[in-house]
Amino acid sequence: MTQRPPTPRQPHVLVNALSVSSGGGFTVCRELVRGLASARPGWKFTVVMTDGSAFHETMGRERFGANVEFLWAPARTAKVGPRVLYENFALARWARERGATAVLQLNGQKIPRLHLPTISHAQDPVPYLPRMWKGPHWRGVRGVKAKFGAMLRRRAIRGALRNADCMGFTSQYLRDLICDWEHVTPKHAEVFYNAVPEDWCARDDAQMPALASRPMQVLTVSDITPHKRQHLIADAVCQLRREKGFESITYRIVGRIFDAPYAERINQMGRAIRGSDGENEKPVIEMVGRLSGDELAAAFMNARCFAFMSVCESFGIPPLEAMSFGTPVVSSECCAMPEVLGDAAAFVPMDDLEQLKDALRRVLTDDKLAAEMRAKGFERFRQFRWAETVGKMASVLDGLVA
Repeated sequence: MTQRPPTPRQPHVLVNALSVSSGGGFTVCRELVRGLASARPGWKFTVVMTDGSAFHETMGRERFGANVEFLWAPARTAKVGPRVLYENFALARWARERGATAVLQLNGQKIPRLHLPTISHAQDPVPYLPRMWKGPHWRGVRGVKAKFGAMLRRRAIRGALRNADCMGFTSQYLRDLICDWEHVTPKHAEVFYNAVPEDWCARDDAQMPALASRPMQVLTVSDITPHKRQHLIADAVCQLRREKGFESITYRIVGRIFDAPYAERINQMGRAIRGSDGENEKPVIEMVGRLSGDELAAAFMNARCFAFMSVCESFGIPPLEAMSFGTPVVSSECCAMPEVLGDAAAFVPMDDLEQLKDALRRVLTDDKLAAEMRAKGFERFRQFRWAETVGKMASVLDGLVA
């Protein structure tokens, strides 16, 4: 009697998102899961997130394909120690029992006790940028904890560099930063660029408000925290406001407040100059928190310039988002920003207030320059599409589950 060949097992990809904690990380997780599930409809995807986390539960309310499920880890996994224990024991056991065939690890690490083909996707340069955990702000116990935490994360990433089946990075900058620091060459490395949704690519210049019709407003979209350097932009705007022709300039920040004292420091800058100009004027600096999709689109289309002076970026989606709305971008010349933005942005050396003021002044007053930047921006952001990133990652997963 002829035996039938065994039925191939359905690929089951475990997407470990327990470490996802920022706006950019949220977007990457959502778009990768949504794209992979669509690209491989016959596969099953299980996304692991922390129960009780308002941030993670937002992901649970997003719409995904029928082949996507969520596994809610205990609330205690919001902390590093309990999370590591959960991943190595409870999650490893769950993966064996449920027949998981591959892992997409979204923090660039590899779970030692989870013996499955793994893509370790690195997105965070913080452990490899001493400016993020050294200096006056990090003195005392806080500094010791930050340095120790960075050391532990580097150790975990080093293990992934040596043992992951594929090491992913969001940019060439991040790949070189990590690999050069660790002196380790992964056996398989890929750059999986972050990207923009496909429907953005239908936007064009004619659909967007002309720059001349927009108020003299500078916009930043990012979490409000020192390494994003919103205080530098606020300082530049406040100083420009004292110059002729810039009396109406304002600065709007869209994002969650991660550091309340830092946010208050920025607000004080605005209140000081507002007080000297009159109490009935609009605030010079406005923080509005996170916005809905339509509200965010309106914010981009209402700005004359987008400023992004972050000193810690492995990719940087918001500047591309600004370009898709025809808003010229001024960016710090560090990290992955030159690689991502190319010749479509005006770059400023890191933490250089005078050159930032000069760049903002030129973009806001030189109509020819602003128009050229706008045109280049529309070309640039279309070079980063989730469909291409997802297709590349799906091909790697094909090899892992074969």
